[in-house]
Amino acid sequence: MKLELDEQIYCLEVVQKASYRFIDRLTILISKGADKLICEIEPVLGAEAQLNEHIANFKRELLDQQLRKQIKDETEPARNLILAYAFSRSGLQK
Repeated sequence: MKLELDEQIYCLEVVQKASYRFIDRLTILISKGADKLICEIEPVLGAEAQLNEHIANFKRELLDQQLRKQIKDETEPARNLILAYAFSRSGLQK
């Protein structure tokens, strides 16, 4: 089965992370097309009967990973500021 993902919505890092989470249930080969990422999906041995369920869960995982990345990117300046402040008060720079 092929799943085509718009690169405007899902980045390669996100697709790789989601794919890795399903490594025990699905074999996912990721390739790049014109403005899209293509996932060629096959069930691992013994997971064939639940292929549709695994694909549905994989799609949910894609959304979860994309939202995690967005939150990480949005909060990075605040996290860096907090870390800089914490290290500035630690005395480690002496």
